[in-house]
Amino acid sequence: MVIQQKREKKVYTSRDVLSYMYCLEKEKYNSGKKGTAGLYKATRNQLEQFLGKSQFSMKRVNSHLVQDFVAYLQSLSLSQNSVSNYTSIFRAAYNAAVSENLVDPGENPFQKVYLRPIQTYKRSVGTDVIKEMTRLDLSGKKNLNFARDLFLFSFMACGMAFVDLAHLTRANVRGNVLVYYRVKTKTEIRVTITPGMRRLLDKYADAGSDLLFPILNSSDASYESYKVALRTYNRRLGTIGNMLPAPVKLTSYVARHSWAMRAKENSVSVTVIGQALGHTSEKTTQFYLSSLDQTVIDRVNLKIINFVEQWIGKNPCEK
Repeated sequence: MVIQQKREKKVYTSRDVLSYMYCLEKEKYNSGKKGTAGLYKATRNQLEQFLGKSQFSMKRVNSHLVQDFVAYLQSLSLSQNSVSNYTSIFRAAYNAAVSENLVDPGENPFQKVYLRPIQTYKRSVGTDVIKEMTRLDLSGKKNLNFARDLFLFSFMACGMAFVDLAHLTRANVRGNVLVYYRVKTKTEIRVTITPGMRRLLDKYADAGSDLLFPILNSSDASYESYKVALRTYNRRLGTIGNMLPAPVKLTSYVARHSWAMRAKENSVSVTVIGQALGHTSEKTTQFYLSSLDQTVIDRVNLKIINFVEQWIGKNPCEK
């Protein structure tokens, strides 16, 4: 079946750059990589605008065309990161075509392109910022209060990613432990539920829903619904960040990165951090995955989140 699909793909995609990128986009989407599929679609749209035509042979892609494409993107006043992302996807598509023998591997047309993403803001904040978040008076601001609770829960749950947080269900609660598989890497994660985390879970418990937090309408909500929820969450975090005494940019990534940085500052090994975050790229992490004691992660996490635990314990969670 797989071989047959590959043959059909080569017949269809041997025509031109845009049709091939469309095929890759659908392939990513069907394999569950919907975010990546979106990047391929956006890049394909930019290429179509740049080329001014619906068909363009992959064999005509050279260093001059690539540099002209980069210049075109820059002329749109896009950020450096956006230009870098579009160019990287174009390069990935070209390399895939080379690997499938759809184009002869000659001179690398991307060899002279040296765009690198830049960090436009700090993806982690110190405990002082998170403490300031807990001190904000959000009474009467239900939506902002919900966003803050999600941020704090993410931080307390060893930097849980928002996509995983959004899909948590009752089945993920096993006694006093959250057990789930990361949406992105399919890695199993276990997080011991602290008293503060339990209070937040109880606060948003809904007998009529299987979800632990009312982020999505259902556990099988569409990817588009998740993207809307993510944008809403980030917008609310942005508002909270601007309310702080020293405004900072807050996004869904900040809780995750902040936990990792606090762990690093506490001299926690890369192995422990990698397992807690569900990373799969560290060989050392993978080697120890089967033997690392869960109590090590629990002890580290309690040390990092202690001040949040104390705050939640002093503030009764009200519906």
